[in-house]
Amino acid sequence: SARAADTKFPFGSLYPLWGRQVPYTMIKFVGFYQTQEFVYNEIEKQYGKTKNDFSKASQLGITFACGYWAGIFCAVATQPMDNLVSMKGIPENKNKSWELMASEMGTRDLFLKGLSTRVIMIGSLTGLQWFIYGTFKAQFGLGTS
Repeated sequence: SARAADTKFPFGSLYPLWGRQVPYTMIKFVGFYQTQEFVYNEIEKQYGKTKNDFSKASQLGITFACGYWAGIFCAVATQPMDNLVSMKGIPENKNKSWELMASEMGTRDLFLKGLSTRVIMIGSLTGLQWFIYGTFKAQFGLGTS
């Protein structure tokens, strides 16, 4: 169809999506596990308590907080590409290059426009994803995340 030709459906948006999603996913996992390891190491150093000394509910609270923190990193790292992907959806930008759109937006806006909202949204979403995963694991006797 003509619409598919305009949007290059289904693969036209695949590379831009990967430009945002691949770093997001890598940061989500690395950020979560590095943060969680740091938090439990600090708790053990300062209070002498290990992860197993905490209730499942407390562990899940820590899981959510570490997931939220990882989500903040995800939001910050993928913000420029997310802004560009959003701009590409505007009809007058469909034939513009990524470089042209980035230069028109400017470095400051590319990195900061909408970032606070995105931090809240992605932080909450990522924290909840880890919380749900940790809860699932705990219900099946696999410990928490």
